[in-house]
Amino acid sequence: MYSIICCSVKPELAEALRQNVAATIGVPFEFIAFDNREKGYGLCQVYNQCARRARYDLLCFVHEDVVFQTSDWGLLLEKKLREAQCGVVGFAGSIIKLKQLTGWNTCGRDLRLNYVQYMRGGHHARKVNPGGADFSPVVTLDGLCLLVRRQVWEEIPFDEETFTGFHAYDVDFSLAVACRYKNYVCHTVLVEHFSEGSFSYEWLENMKKLHAKWEARLPMYAVPMSQKELARYELCGEAYFMKFMWQKGCFDVVGIQDAWNFWKRHPQTGVAWLLFLKYLKYRLKHRKHG
Repeated sequence: MYSIICCSVKPELAEALRQNVAATIGVPFEFIAFDNREKGYGLCQVYNQCARRARYDLLCFVHEDVVFQTSDWGLLLEKKLREAQCGVVGFAGSIIKLKQLTGWNTCGRDLRLNYVQYMRGGHHARKVNPGGADFSPVVTLDGLCLLVRRQVWEEIPFDEETFTGFHAYDVDFSLAVACRYKNYVCHTVLVEHFSEGSFSYEWLENMKKLHAKWEARLPMYAVPMSQKELARYELCGEAYFMKFMWQKGCFDVVGIQDAWNFWKRHPQTGVAWLLFLKYLKYRLKHRKHG
C-alpha cells in the first residue's frame, strides 16, 4: 500500500524510522532508505530514483528524523490520498505563495500546521487549523513528510534539474502539484520532527531559483482571497522575510536601508515601524554572539 522513502545520512535514524513506521502505520508497506553518505545526491534525485523502484501506489517521502505518533495513520490518510483531486498531503503548509521572495510560509497567519517540533531542548506542538477540518487546503508544504499517489508523482516528478541540493524541492513540488490538484495539511495524524531546519546562503539562492521559475504563476492561493486580503499578505510577507533574514544574521542581504524603503512605502502601518525595532534587536543579538 505505502512505499516509505527517505534519504539517509544516519543509518541508525533510518532504522529507528523503519521500526516506528512498522509499529504505527497499520497497513502493508515497504521501506526504502537511500544511503546518501557517499553519493551526496540532491533530494529531488534521490526521491525520483527511489519512487521509480517503489512497489506500492501510495508514496511517502519523509525525513529520517521524523516520528509518527498516531496509530494506524496509514488507514487514516488512505481515503484522502485516493480522492481524485487530492495532490500532496503533509503536516505543515501555507494557504498562499506570494510573488515576492518568501519561504514555504509567508507571515504566520497563512499557516496550517499539525506536528510537534523539537527545538531548544523541548517538544513544541504546532497546531493551526482555523476551520477545524480534518484536512486544510494549502498551496505549499514543508518537506518533513510529503504523501502522494504514485500517479500524481509520475505526472509531476521532483525537478532534479533545477534543484540539485537539499532546499526548495518541497515548495517547488507542492506548487507544481497544486497547479493540477489540491494539496492538504492533515490534522488527524500527528508527527514529530526532530530537526530544527537549516538556513544557509544556499537556501536563499535556491529560493531565488524557485521564484524565477514560478514568477509568471505567482501569487497562488488555496482559498478564495480578496485584493484587500492579498495586499495585507504582501505587506506582512515582505516584512516577515526581512525579519527572517536579520534573525539569521543576513544583514548583507537585507539591511536597514530596506527597512527604511519599506517604511517610506507604508508609513501608516505598525508593521513598518516595528521593523526598526526588529532590526535593532537582531543586530544587537548577533553582535553579542558574534
